[in-house]
Amino acid sequence: MKKNPSKSGNKYAELAEPQRQLDFHQLGLLTPDQILEEIEDFLVTAEKDGLKKVLIITGKGLHSKDGQAVIRPLIEDYLKRSDLIKTFSFAPIHRGGEGAFLVMI
Repeated sequence: MKKNPSKSGNKYAELAEPQRQLDFHQLGLLTPDQILEEIEDFLVTAEKDGLKKVLIITGKGLHSKDGQAVIRPLIEDYLKRSDLIKTFSFAPIHRGGEGAFLVMI
């Protein structure tokens, strides 16, 4: 029997990958209310679509005014309070490290 060449040797590989991502770098300048609206819409839609693992890229805030991150603390606070979220952590280095959150819905 031939193996499907598109499949990796690890049968759990797809479980390790985020099923969708939201990258705040691509959204331009947003107010705190707009940031929270974006994250709410993203997570509610992901949950409705039956997704279990998503990636939220916030950046580290290195280019923020006075070097103070704006998006990352807002998102982290939101994730701590959200009933949709089972767990979350900083992403692995290859996915953004401290500039991204890996979120389990």
